[in-house]
Amino acid sequence: MELRFVGEVVWWRGPTPYHFVALPEPQAARLRVVSSRVTYGWGCIPATVTLGATTFTTSIFPKDGGFMVPMKVAARRAEGVELGDDVTLVVVVEDPDDPEHDAADEVAPAARRVPAHDPADDDDYYDPAADDGRAAGRGWEPSASGDPR
Repeated sequence: MELRFVGEVVWWRGPTPYHFVALPEPQAARLRVVSSRVTYGWGCIPATVTLGATTFTTSIFPKDGGFMVPMKVAARRAEGVELGDDVTLVVVVEDPDDPEHDAADEVAPAARRVPAHDPADDDDYYDPAADDGRAAGRGWEPSASGDPR
């Protein structure tokens, strides 16, 4: 889903002071429709934002029934954006249920897809449930009395 809009850069003092742009209501309404499918928790939604010639990833935050788009310092500096400026943003939110999303995946070559990382593939991964003998000699085995100390 692509959302294009113009908004004012505001400063929110909250728990972590940051510059934001409020998502206008028409775009917020579109985002609300898919928010339960795309949030990773607490209503936060991962997004790719383009400000001028600068593109960055961030998470859109819910606030007072709407959404706030964080403006990274590096992006603001690169584009010369200050508090109170009106900016044009393009926000892209990946919706796995969007038919266009599926079509884009089919076009992308398999070699360019990034596989999900599985910690078990790491050389230093230790699975305590696996009885492969790697715990022996490392002080992880229980004592003869059964007391783990």
